[in-house]
Amino acid sequence: MKLLHLVIDDKFIDGAIREFEAVAPGASEYLMLDGRPPYRHVKEGRVRAVSAEGFAQEVARADVAGVILHCLPPNHLPLLSAIPPGPMVAWLGWGYDYYGLLNDAFPEGLLGPETSALQARLAGSPAGAPAPTVLSFARPYRKPTAGEIEALRRVDVFSPVLDTEYRLARRHQPWLRAEYLRWNYGTVEDDFSLPGAPAAAPGPNLLVGNSATAPNNHLELFGLIRRRVDLGGRQVVVPLSYGDPHYRRHVLEAGTRAFGAAFVPLVDFMPREDYIRTLASCGFALMNHVRQQALGNIYISALLGARIFLDRRNPLLAWLRSQGLPIGDLEQLDTTPLGAAERDAQSSALHAGMGRAAQRERTRRLVERLRSRGG
Repeated sequence: MKLLHLVIDDKFIDGAIREFEAVAPGASEYLMLDGRPPYRHVKEGRVRAVSAEGFAQEVARADVAGVILHCLPPNHLPLLSAIPPGPMVAWLGWGYDYYGLLNDAFPEGLLGPETSALQARLAGSPAGAPAPTVLSFARPYRKPTAGEIEALRRVDVFSPVLDTEYRLARRHQPWLRAEYLRWNYGTVEDDFSLPGAPAAAPGPNLLVGNSATAPNNHLELFGLIRRRVDLGGRQVVVPLSYGDPHYRRHVLEAGTRAFGAAFVPLVDFMPREDYIRTLASCGFALMNHVRQQALGNIYISALLGARIFLDRRNPLLAWLRSQGLPIGDLEQLDTTPLGAAERDAQSSALHAGMGRAAQRERTRRLVERLRSRGG
């Protein structure tokens, strides 16, 4: 029995294929909706492009035991209705694709006041329409419609990034009955570190955010850094290689005004090895998201020995602490580097939770559950 994976063109997909093939060689087939190879990020030759009609034909095959949705962007939601009874459906959530389910879990919204105001200015309003309010932009992920809820009922296994997010979704969406199985992208050995790299202490720079997306709340964080950090001998490294180009432009302007020559934006996509070497200059990683985001950057930075700071409202803060990582609160920002013993403990916790062996076991459980066709 086969598993069909519906993937998107993203840097995480090749690693995911590696893990599923390691656990169950040849048991999976990989499809991309309306894709046109060569893809930007996906290099795996096993990914086939299909239309919506082609996907419907594939999932109707008698040998399909399960369907795995790698992220669920809006244009993939209608495909759920094409999956016939029988195959199990697993949704491996990424964050932005399911945060509409958690809208009520963050009543104050996910954007700070400066970022909300920026988003309102960028959106503007049609002639004759009322100007959008700052408050409306603080909650950028809309709740699912009745039709979307009906489509999502087809999901049997829901794997958001954090188990705490699964519980939040169940609390605020009582219709959601999918079971939870933990599955995450990437392993310490293969994706978040450089094999054989010396275990030197990271440099003094600050890593700020992970993308050109508003939930990073860059503007608020730039202000905090100016108030709280002596930038003598430091740089502010800001990844902006993907996201909203209009938002990126304003962040570039704000960063240049705030930090001058110390502002180092990363606007071009970098190979993984070069990116990790760049992050090795950053002994401090500051993430101002209210929601779960940037976990890959956090793992890389933590393995490099950086001290990590998150917004106290972010579910990641408590979750990472429960995994043994000494995550700090941005409101108590401290630029004292981690000691050698703290760096070793941080690395050990990450190997235990996100190492290859742990991740392969999670993949094996997911494969077995889906191929059981409901037991």
